[in-house]
Amino acid sequence: MQRRRTIAACATCLMSVAAATMPLRAAPGVRTDSVAPLIGGAADCVVKLYGTAAGREHGYGTGVLVSSDGRIVTTLSLLVNLRGVRVVLPDGRRFEGRLERIDERRQLALVKIEAEGLPFLAPVPATDLAGGDTVMALGNWFKIAEGNEPVSVCKGVFSVRTPLEARRLAQDFDYIGDVLIYDALTANPGAAGGPLLDARGRFVGLVGKVIESVSTNTRINYAIPSEEVIAFLGGEAAEPPREPAAPVDPSRKPYVGVKLAKLGYRHVSAYVERVRPGSPAAEAGIRVDDLIIAIDGRRIADADEYDAEVARLLPGQVVPFTLKRGAEIVNVEVKVGVAP
Repeated sequence: MQRRRTIAACATCLMSVAAATMPLRAAPGVRTDSVAPLIGGAADCVVKLYGTAAGREHGYGTGVLVSSDGRIVTTLSLLVNLRGVRVVLPDGRRFEGRLERIDERRQLALVKIEAEGLPFLAPVPATDLAGGDTVMALGNWFKIAEGNEPVSVCKGVFSVRTPLEARRLAQDFDYIGDVLIYDALTANPGAAGGPLLDARGRFVGLVGKVIESVSTNTRINYAIPSEEVIAFLGGEAAEPPREPAAPVDPSRKPYVGVKLAKLGYRHVSAYVERVRPGSPAAEAGIRVDDLIIAIDGRRIADADEYDAEVARLLPGQVVPFTLKRGAEIVNVEVKVGVAP
């Protein structure tokens, strides 16, 4: 049984080998070392996702068709959480996607389009992966493919399966569990949500979002194991509601300086009613009537979620806030203060 290692122990191996990005389709019989035969029809199951760019979200990404009737699994992000995600199939057809379900613990989302008879990939447990095995990641990195152009593929070497302790932007990363570490360079815009294939072309993981190692401050090339994808698609272990984290020092509570409007009965959206003069929010440029839709890349659906996210912050942090101001999406950075 392979010994479990920490992220820090394998940080050196992550940076030691450069992986090449290459066109997905190759002419038959040109090279004996081509990965094209291993990929098979997987490319026909990879879709491009487009939506609103907000905060540090680039507004584009990748997804994998997991059913013939148009269900797509991808990573959880503002791209799918905000309205209007557009899905482009490998043949160039375009659809409006509807968010069906999310799992914040697994950082996964399920999107549905109205289509039938589509090719799809069935995830396979990654238990057979061993260090040194070849892996391939497919995705729409840097928005290279916008229509029926093929997505890109990156070939690498699997390193280790290990528990994850990392952060995304200023906050701890919500994902809890093992990840698959490899040297294919997938920590790039647009890669998240693409499939990771093993040397037999099987769907063994889903490329994760860009995060950094807590121990080494380096970006990690990783995938969420397909066992988590299988459990998510099967509806297992619905997560409990988020709860505010207790402040490290009760005398230093985080302070933003925003008062939200108390409009609505059951659902109170995070509309700004008042910005206290001289507060961190005022200095960042937050205005009355702004709708706060994300803090540090986390979606804010209502006033309760706003309170929970602010409670997680630490005084002195500089945190991106994503706002809807009229018809525009506005991004500001707030330096969190100490509650008076």
